[in-house]
Amino acid sequence: MEELQTKAGEYSSSAVIALVQEHFQLEVEAKPLPGYLDLNYLLTDSLGKRFILKIANADESLAELDMQNAVMNYLNEQNLQPYQLPKVIKSCSGHEITPLQDRYGRQRSLRLLSYVPGTFYCEHKQLNSLHHVQLGTLIGKLDVCLQGFSHSAALRHFDWDLKHAKSVIESKVGLISDAAQRQQVLSILSGFEHQVMPLMDELPQGVIHNDVNDYNLLLSDDSQDAAVIGLIDFGDMVHSYQINELAIACAYAILGEGSPLTIIKAITLAYHQQRPLNGAELWVLLPLIAARLAVSVCNSAEAILAEPDNEYLLVSAKPAWEAIGILLQLDAKSVGFELQRLCLATAKGDDSASFERRQSILGHRSERLFKTLSVSYELPLMIERGQGQFLLDEHNIAYLDMVNNVCHVGHCHPSVVAAGQSQMAKLNTNTRYLNDNIIDYSQALLETFPERLSVVMFVNSGSEANELAMRLMRCKTQSDELLVVDGAYHGNTNKAIEISPYKFNGPGGEGAAEHIHIVPMPDPYRGPFKGMSTESGQAYAKPVEQAISQLQQEGRQLGGFICESLQGVGGNLIMPNGYLKAVYQAVREAGGVCIADEVQVGFGRVGRHWWAFETQDVVPDIVTLGKPIGNGHPMAAVVTTKDIADAFVTGMEYFNTFGGNPVSCAIGKAVLDTLDDEHLMQNACDTGDYLQSCLRALQLKHDIIGDVRGLGLFIGVELVEDELLTPATAKAQALIEWFKSRHILLSLDGPFNNVLKIKPPMVFNQDNVDYFVEQFALGLSQINA
Repeated sequence: MEELQTKAGEYSSSAVIALVQEHFQLEVEAKPLPGYLDLNYLLTDSLGKRFILKIANADESLAELDMQNAVMNYLNEQNLQPYQLPKVIKSCSGHEITPLQDRYGRQRSLRLLSYVPGTFYCEHKQLNSLHHVQLGTLIGKLDVCLQGFSHSAALRHFDWDLKHAKSVIESKVGLISDAAQRQQVLSILSGFEHQVMPLMDELPQGVIHNDVNDYNLLLSDDSQDAAVIGLIDFGDMVHSYQINELAIACAYAILGEGSPLTIIKAITLAYHQQRPLNGAELWVLLPLIAARLAVSVCNSAEAILAEPDNEYLLVSAKPAWEAIGILLQLDAKSVGFELQRLCLATAKGDDSASFERRQSILGHRSERLFKTLSVSYELPLMIERGQGQFLLDEHNIAYLDMVNNVCHVGHCHPSVVAAGQSQMAKLNTNTRYLNDNIIDYSQALLETFPERLSVVMFVNSGSEANELAMRLMRCKTQSDELLVVDGAYHGNTNKAIEISPYKFNGPGGEGAAEHIHIVPMPDPYRGPFKGMSTESGQAYAKPVEQAISQLQQEGRQLGGFICESLQGVGGNLIMPNGYLKAVYQAVREAGGVCIADEVQVGFGRVGRHWWAFETQDVVPDIVTLGKPIGNGHPMAAVVTTKDIADAFVTGMEYFNTFGGNPVSCAIGKAVLDTLDDEHLMQNACDTGDYLQSCLRALQLKHDIIGDVRGLGLFIGVELVEDELLTPATAKAQALIEWFKSRHILLSLDGPFNNVLKIKPPMVFNQDNVDYFVEQFALGLSQINA
């Protein structure tokens, strides 16, 4: 009380009583109340009726005070039942704002408001889910009402407006003394930049209260069944994104709570039922909540710097730091996806404009693009952006991407994007000029390989890499005789098709060339030799040895053997143990080279190794890389031994206009760094193991799941009709459409198109697994029904 009196200065309780008598003809008692900038007093008249008197800070804008009065008048006219709001009481002269002049000659403003009774939200000891729902309902109704309100002062620039969170955090984060806490705030800023800022144009705007905190909310009483009945303090109002209202309320509601996501979901759904949220708003909600907390601790750091001995400032910031620590353990994109599913699960499909747009694009594709291009799904998706393990459609509705092994570290990963943008703005040229990027990147890449694989050449696609591998093989062995695995795919150039049974024996194919020799696919599920044992692997290697022997009998020199380290289009097959070891030995004894196609499966996807060939305990002579190498940027590489690289020096220059350019190398290096920095190989291992365990549990309940196989985040689920392994192709296709309806993207592979191929971005997590397995079980029940 003494502190409040000191702060009030000349406006002591007796002075306030006199002012109220003079301007409102009321006889009252006055009690100072806490206030951030204003001087606040609780007034009580002789009949016990209470009021709130506010004397504004000398720097307070008259226009902003007028806005506060205007919105209270407006909302009270809207009959925002059952909620109570302060009412503006005019002075005897009929004014809502009474001018005062303090002893320093500064202009102050006096306002009288009705008193709203109740128990502050922060003081209630029995808050529960009922109150979270009521909170969401209140602010939802409030924002619906506020859609009809406007005021010029609402357009002010205000540091507490989350629209400006980036600049506020950037300007103040350096004031946080603790390095670990500073890094937490920077992580929130990164999430804000990546997940919120690209969607800002999609967020509806309007005037919002902007400070629905636990000191501004009132409950009817302190019982467990108390109802949210009132809202006070409109001093932070601003015209901003309406979703900020919900974000701020959630930020305060989770303070001191151990399960913030449960609270956020309850408040959000209740809000959505009053003011329906769009896909973008739900997608950005969690990073906005985190941003509000970050702004709060940044402002606290500034205040602590000004008052270093004020222990209260440290104590008051503690709950915000605790909440930040919990929120940063959540994947904000997965939470956005979950909130969309919570609120938009019953949303209608395409509107007529979206349907017409899609049909127009399909028409233009048909007229202007090669007809050999296909599209996914019966009703193709319009995809407009990607973030992490999600793709977003034209309505910013997210789909869980479980098939895209190209955007390896996540769609549009900010570090990869920044590396590309920065280098593109600086230089892009070819390898005939000296530049550090290609040296830095090649060194980092080669460090992930066994020592003998020590030379790299950069190209632009996996097809190009495999074609170069064929040239290297011929230069080393003087032979084109090549062993290929049945059903394999190595690319789309003429040479790549020539070595791909999947293509040359498929629709439109012309069969195998004379120098191409097919060996059986080592399929431990459907093939003649079952299981993953070494005996099974060696049995599958016998046909390779026989093919080599046949070539030798015909007097033909073997050039080499090419094999995907894990079979992709073959059905996400994992080869039996010992297969490649036996094959490589036979090939090398015959003078051939061993080529590992890692275009689909490399860069840590298998979880326990950088390269899938390592799972077979072998070291190839040539390795081809592609797809994930640039996270969506078109680049690829061939890694080989010094001996084979030297054999390629024939006098003919190998020049590649774009291969190894500075931009590609900067992007490639950023991908490697991200894999290390975010421990994504370990995530692939842990999440992949968890997913396979869940799938095998599901397999016990559903006979249609014939086989679950995989390593890390390269997993196949083969669907069969019976014990004879009759392919369940039609049901598999129906499941793909079911998954799409549940916002999961998957596709099929294998010789019978009955294998779910699972190879998501490496940021795929266990929450994503849980949702997928839940929907898989529902989908199987639907199909069986």
